[in-house]
Amino acid sequence: LERMGGSKGALIGFIGVALISIMIGYFVIKPEESLPIYQPSDINPALVDEEVRNRQDHRISDFSLINQLGDTISKKDVEGKILIVDFFFARCQTICPVMNKNMAKVQNYFSDSEDILLLSHSVTPQIDSV
Repeated sequence: LERMGGSKGALIGFIGVALISIMIGYFVIKPEESLPIYQPSDINPALVDEEVRNRQDHRISDFSLINQLGDTISKKDVEGKILIVDFFFARCQTICPVMNKNMAKVQNYFSDSEDILLLSHSVTPQIDSV
């Protein structure tokens, strides 16, 4: 090194600056991680209405629903949250009890998270009650 006109200190300094620059560049350029938005085309096409099968950038439309306490819940109330949603009817004796048990497990697991919200929708609200 000395024959090349440099010193060990300069080389170590250069390597240190290079490493710091690489680390800073990584954190500046690193894309923000986000959860995927699943499109209807990602699901079994037989389970998706023909009108939305090939739609891209599918998003939840505005909605206004009444919860079990009589409060109105809208899209604005859940913006920025991770939604876990299911649909059921209380008199269902096949898959619904299994889904309800699974949703209860998910709710217990994420009970301390303010970013995750579970929404269960009755498909027969006129006969379902709390």
